[in-house]
Amino acid sequence: MTITRIGFATAASAIALALAAGPAMAQWASEAEMIEANPDLTFYDPYEGDSAGRGWAYVDAREYQQVGASGDNVAASGGDAPEGVEPLERDLYTSDDFYVDAELWDDPRYFRCNSPLANESMWGAYGGNTANGDNPPLTTSWGFCDRGYPREGIVSPYQFETAQEHYETLLAEAEANGGPTEYSHDNPPPNWSGRYQRLGGLGENQEWGYENWWWGRITQIPTMLSVLTEEYQTRVVQEAYHQGNTNAAQWPSQYCWPEGMMRRWHQFSVQQPHQLLVTENLVQWLMGTADNFVLQYNIGREFNMEGAVPRLGQDVPRWYGESIGFWDGDALITWTSNIQGWVTHNAYEHSNQLQIIEIFTPMETENFSGLHHEAIFYDPEATVVPTRQIQWYRQLDQFDEVDPYIFIECNQTIFPIEGRAQPVPPGTTIEYTVPDLFGRPWAQIQEQYFEQDMERPEASSLFGF
Repeated sequence: MTITRIGFATAASAIALALAAGPAMAQWASEAEMIEANPDLTFYDPYEGDSAGRGWAYVDAREYQQVGASGDNVAASGGDAPEGVEPLERDLYTSDDFYVDAELWDDPRYFRCNSPLANESMWGAYGGNTANGDNPPLTTSWGFCDRGYPREGIVSPYQFETAQEHYETLLAEAEANGGPTEYSHDNPPPNWSGRYQRLGGLGENQEWGYENWWWGRITQIPTMLSVLTEEYQTRVVQEAYHQGNTNAAQWPSQYCWPEGMMRRWHQFSVQQPHQLLVTENLVQWLMGTADNFVLQYNIGREFNMEGAVPRLGQDVPRWYGESIGFWDGDALITWTSNIQGWVTHNAYEHSNQLQIIEIFTPMETENFSGLHHEAIFYDPEATVVPTRQIQWYRQLDQFDEVDPYIFIECNQTIFPIEGRAQPVPPGTTIEYTVPDLFGRPWAQIQEQYFEQDMERPEASSLFGF
């Protein structure tokens, strides 16, 4: 079912966005109440249902254009502001200290109305396509200030403050229906095993589903900041500054550092087809591009609740966490915890407190073609409200019809030399400081080489999670 509403909600219709905005759309009593309260938003609702915690309509990202400035999608170039937009006296591309500009971060003009992806791309990160003019960063182009996916589409609409509460509610719903569904060798689970391709975004598969806000193409940076705590707002702007201003981006994959859990949702991290294996007591995803992602959902198990966060194994964070789950008919519901904090470049960092509820539902129950994937993120250290993302996966083939999965080994050829990522040929001797992977190594490099004269807040000596 598609629910159509007239009009767009722009991220910067009045140019400024408030970082201190309230929860906005979180904790609605019902899906109907949510839709009725937001008549200017276009919702997409692919499934009928009355669950309190899954399958609700979401703000249809297909209604939103790219914010820019990247490629041909530029509102004004050469550093000049678009017609009708008054630039700030100081912004990300003219500032010598972004920390002292904190009161400006809620204004899209501080970022020249660039999307997170566009800002990251300014120095040629994606195929050498730059938009920062002949005297960067001063001549950095502008994106469109009247575009942007709304905060209402980022925030989770459900009435839960924790992943545990959310999971237990969905489990109770399954129990009320006679479940959770138990599968066995003689009564096998749904035949989902096979190879999948994630859909959405630009191109021929756009009609299938979703341009994800997490990718950072249709989102204004202040909109993303508005769901974060002060500390994590600072971390986002720090990274944006060194991507767009100093050209000293520190992307984990270029150094063969771990990808981190939230990188799994990024547009360019899991381009290789996803491999899904389903058994009666374990469901496993295998995917990757620069590195491999392996996620295992343990069906029917319970977390050990003693420790920093719920866990299955030792009280030590894991790169892709630990997961439990259950079946409610042909829907798989999972809870992941014990995740190592990390960064997803052009998005925001997550902390060790991150926990995730995921719901996988068939696109078509009678003629299976793929999966609808809903994920709700609970991270009280990084975010002021839970957030939600939607993805779609089309099944390509069964295992006996595709080539074997190409397992990836990342061989480091790029190293941070004086704070900048540079290729180093084999046989070259360099001076190299071994990074502390549990101490935000990207920030350590940026602070050492490019922030010596900045007035960094004492609480934001941004090391560690």
